[in-house]
Amino acid sequence: MIRSVAAVLAGLGLVSILVDVLEFTLINAVTGGALTDMAGYLAVRNRPVMLGAQLGYNSIAAVLGGYLTARVAGTREMLHGGVAALAKTTALVWGFTAGEYAEFTPVWMRIALVLVTGPAMVAGASIRARAVRSES
Repeated sequence: MIRSVAAVLAGLGLVSILVDVLEFTLINAVTGGALTDMAGYLAVRNRPVMLGAQLGYNSIAAVLGGYLTARVAGTREMLHGGVAALAKTTALVWGFTAGEYAEFTPVWMRIALVLVTGPAMVAGASIRARAVRSES
């Protein structure tokens, strides 16, 4: 049970850390690190090209998070990946509807992230599950 909880938390943590670091780094690279307020940060983040990049790196982070979840779990990879995906999707839905910064993300982007992130995590768990089966 402890390993299952650790697996899900590890996957969720990896997704959060990767997304935050990549977003911050990318925005600072675009602006040259000249941002001093949240309004400026959000204005850069909500540019169409940045939103496209955000969808891309969120998807990659989710695949890696699902893979890590399955790897740490060691067994029943798809179940653990599914639980992590459900937890992440729930957190996104809550954050995009009731969260403090929900209104600062375009609606289409909120919908896209909710629709893509969970399946990407399951895909990562599936990659790990297939690797385990092929080793046997």
